[in-house]
Amino acid sequence: MDKKILRRGMFFILAFLLSVNVWAGQTGKLSGYIVDSETGEAVIGANIILEGTYLGAAADLEGYYFINNIQPGKYTVIVSAVGYQKTRVTDVIIKIDLTTELDIDLRPDVLELGQEVVIQAERPLIQKDLTSTSVTVSSDEIKMLPVENVSQIVNLQAGVVGGHFRGGRLGEVAYLIDGLPVTDAYNGNISVEVENSSIRQLEVISGTFNAEYGQALSGVVNIVTKEGSSTKYEGYASAFVGSYLADGGELFQNANKLNPKDGPKDVQASISGPTKILDGLTFFLTGRYFRDEGYLYGKRVYNVDDVNYFTPTGDGEYVPMNPYEKKSFNGKLTYSLPKWKFSYSAFYDLNWNKYYDHSFRWTPDGLQNHYRDNFIQSVQIAFFPTPETFTSLKFSYNQHDYKGYLYEDPFDERYVHPIHGNPTSGYTFRQGGNQTGRYKRQTKTLIGQWTVEAQVSKEHKVKLGVEGRLHEMFDHGWGISDRSDSVDFFGNPVFMDGPTYPDLHTPGNQQYRKFPYELAAFIQDKVEYKRMIINAGVRIDYFNSNSTLPADLRNPLNNQDFPGYNEYVDSEPEQQISPRLGVAFPISDQGAIYFSYGHFLQIPRFENLYVNDEYIIRQGASLSSYTGNPNLKVERRVQYEVGLQQVIFPNVSLDLTAYYSDIRNLLGMEIINTYEGLKYARFINRDYGNVKGFTVAFDKRFADYFGAKLDYTFQVAEGNASDPFAVYNDNQTDPPVESEKKLVPLNWDQRSTLNLTANVGEPGNWMVGIIFQYGSGQPYTEDIRISNGVRFENGGIKPATFNLDLKADKFFDLWGITFHTYLWVYNLLDIRNEYGVYGTTGRANVDLNTKFAGDINGLNTIDQFVNNPGMYNAPRQIRLGISFSY
Repeated sequence: MDKKILRRGMFFILAFLLSVNVWAGQTGKLSGYIVDSETGEAVIGANIILEGTYLGAAADLEGYYFINNIQPGKYTVIVSAVGYQKTRVTDVIIKIDLTTELDIDLRPDVLELGQEVVIQAERPLIQKDLTSTSVTVSSDEIKMLPVENVSQIVNLQAGVVGGHFRGGRLGEVAYLIDGLPVTDAYNGNISVEVENSSIRQLEVISGTFNAEYGQALSGVVNIVTKEGSSTKYEGYASAFVGSYLADGGELFQNANKLNPKDGPKDVQASISGPTKILDGLTFFLTGRYFRDEGYLYGKRVYNVDDVNYFTPTGDGEYVPMNPYEKKSFNGKLTYSLPKWKFSYSAFYDLNWNKYYDHSFRWTPDGLQNHYRDNFIQSVQIAFFPTPETFTSLKFSYNQHDYKGYLYEDPFDERYVHPIHGNPTSGYTFRQGGNQTGRYKRQTKTLIGQWTVEAQVSKEHKVKLGVEGRLHEMFDHGWGISDRSDSVDFFGNPVFMDGPTYPDLHTPGNQQYRKFPYELAAFIQDKVEYKRMIINAGVRIDYFNSNSTLPADLRNPLNNQDFPGYNEYVDSEPEQQISPRLGVAFPISDQGAIYFSYGHFLQIPRFENLYVNDEYIIRQGASLSSYTGNPNLKVERRVQYEVGLQQVIFPNVSLDLTAYYSDIRNLLGMEIINTYEGLKYARFINRDYGNVKGFTVAFDKRFADYFGAKLDYTFQVAEGNASDPFAVYNDNQTDPPVESEKKLVPLNWDQRSTLNLTANVGEPGNWMVGIIFQYGSGQPYTEDIRISNGVRFENGGIKPATFNLDLKADKFFDLWGITFHTYLWVYNLLDIRNEYGVYGTTGRANVDLNTKFAGDINGLNTIDQFVNNPGMYNAPRQIRLGISFSY
């Protein structure tokens, strides 16, 4: 095994070293013209520098200049020339992957010798070189909003509904930190949560994206983190306490009164600056502790080992059923020289939580604990041989560890039999018992990138390169056997010698370890003319799942009496080419139109490639087993987009975008019948869909104590299945439900979405910010009793949703330190949005099927069971906090 790993590693390194690339953008560009304010002639040789950096340029014969590879953020630009007054332009904003235009008129230095001219730059209302829908959010903007994590920021963007980018499935987004991917390949989710205090700038691309971005169907979230200053120390610390405060009722028991003891608590701090070890060596450190007992509580009516539902032994105390705790750390060292830059960064977080299970509401101690640890570290070396050329070498090591269990010791004597406490009637809470499953998984990913970027002419900026990723995937899932040694007085099965587990590599106890790898290359050219900007590129992806599968899928049990006995084949590698094109036409200084087109590809989540890779099929006539498929092809999305940016009033701009996507090769399932007469399901590429819609966004630049953003999205997202398990679920009945062959609304097909963010106040003194969100309601499938015996997939619509969040800030300056107090309220109006509904009514609190329930063999009423708090959003949450910074 070690030799195999060594050979794969050598192949990976060789392929990597023979290539060059630029990957995810993490810098921007500044360009413009320097002219004489009186004559309009070019000021040849004028010097332009970014204060506090080694970056600069000189104006050419036309007065034109450009500065590439600028970290995103806010800068002061200094312009000087012999015979002219020095000019300082403050608050110049640089954005990821975009060009900031800054033309400067220099005044002749005749009457006021040596006097300096200071100009404050205004944030441009339109971005002329934007060729697709992309939103950039700065650290200053994040501070003004009632948001505490990246997910909340992302869900505020037009076209994003509950993490679904423009109608795509979950797990179709690439997450990057400082240009390196941090997506967990196992499930497609972001692996580590970057704290707001670490974010320098965040880019959300919900439209088409350039060829430099890969392994994403629907969108990209690109985060650039902060670095320490080389000239001053900066520090920040904050803390808050909070409480849920639901309006009356028993829906959110124990969350309907002020209770700071069990409410959210948060402490975080950061410090940055020069190290004083070497000139140019800086550091940035931040840490956070967060704990929230949650808003979903159970009542300890029963203990785990209770044996009779009429004689509970619980103490009646409320127990949190969705608590969450997180400890996180981020550190960054940066060493800057005129032509070199070295950096090392590390992210580490520890997470613990439980997931609410309504059936355990009266036995809350039976819920599993879930643990998630993430460790990401990277080394980056950048070299600037000339002002026109930039190259960098990047390595990253990502490790994600997950585990879950109720008790750490698998043989803990507190475990009870898996069916212990199961109710014998419907609409009845469990009367004792515990969750008995266990899991442990680990993902390790080694990433290498070598980057090159060149401004080959005034108009052409070229990127090209390759990336390699080597993965190690481990997954082990097992659970307590349902075999029992004896029964108690009430007939409940019990263990005589403690819990037992199935043997490894048998049903109920399976594991695998795999070593897939990826290679990708692309070339891209950004062409910038005065009246046209083009982003054109092409990308090549290679993936090898590096696994085996049975030669005959009808003989998964390897029966010697049938074809395919002891015959296995290697999985087939996958190669794909995807072109990308975006064009923008600035029609004036106040407007631009753009068009983009692209093919986007993504390898299905690795969990779907390797699950049950031993092809262990449960015996019996019913369908209860499924397997992965290492030969899965890439999922495909072809997207078209056209948009308009226009300044319509002073400080107000309009952005109008229309888009269409055709989606193919999505993950689905097939049913395979074995030679023995058994059947099992297997993942294949079979699902499809399309998305069409438009967005309208208004942006009021913050001025005169007020700023706001308003966007509306109309979208139709349809497909043959929302869930890859649709075919598997349809075949659970006899006869099976016929799977959809036509397009139906997808589960997240929310036709109308409205987002409003607004801020009023005086920055640095006081500020009030709000977020208002509206959704027209998502589809659900009606119970066949309501639809007259005919099943219409997603034929009903859930109620509309509303939400209003508030943040109020007050700042004080004392002894050179800025103190900040704030009030933060989530769900200010305490609205009950119904995200889960019953198929008979389309509501969360009424189920017409209760009339068929019969007698309840338990102590709860039907209404107590039907009123499931897990079907609603969180109730009102109030936080009070204080922070200081210097």
